[in-house]
Amino acid sequence: MGKMLLCAHRIASVPYYIEQMALNVYSLEELCHYLKQNIDLVEPSFMEEELIEWVDGELEMSALATRLKTLSARKDGLADFIAALASGCNYCTKEEVSSMRRALMEFEGKSELECRKIRADRLLQKKRRRSCIMEYRKILELPGVSGEFAGNVWHNLGTAYAGLFFFEEAAACFGKAYQRNGNPLSKSQQEFALQLAKGALPGAGEGGGLTEAEEPPEQVLEQWKEAYVRSCK
Repeated sequence: MGKMLLCAHRIASVPYYIEQMALNVYSLEELCHYLKQNIDLVEPSFMEEELIEWVDGELEMSALATRLKTLSARKDGLADFIAALASGCNYCTKEEVSSMRRALMEFEGKSELECRKIRADRLLQKKRRRSCIMEYRKILELPGVSGEFAGNVWHNLGTAYAGLFFFEEAAACFGKAYQRNGNPLSKSQQEFALQLAKGALPGAGEGGGLTEAEEPPEQVLEQWKEAYVRSCK
């Protein structure tokens, strides 16, 4: 997993498989490492019986398993469920556990669509642009996504494309956003992205897109950031 973890509890002979990441974890510490790094992707389905049985049987932590079972029965128990897991060992600090809990509490009382957008927005904030593009695309394919909500998703999708220097795609997204949300910012960003697509910014050629393996040149990215911020004012 990229780093050595000192495990104070039992190491499982059979790992717990996290399907979303195609990842096997063998200890509570490994599980907490995963949660800390990917808390924005954790969904209520994580509170599954298989995980609780793994904690009970493989890790031999029956008291924690009993606590998790009680929390999994609550409709709004995800934040407390994850906090209980993360507090089961010393891998996460109290501040980190509290931070994860707060991140999950933001989802409480919101619709599934709203929750999915929050997760995608957080990926965008962390500059995980390719991941958030996939999430925004999935949201837009769902039934019932329309109006201002859809416009805001299109706008953020445009921002993600622009961050990868795909200015033509960004302009198209901003245009669809403006059609739905009527936000002048979406319109101005569309116009700005079209200018960048024509190579108005040094370092951005026709189309301006990067391949999957490339990252924007740092100095060009800084120039684009400055111009982009100015266009938002």
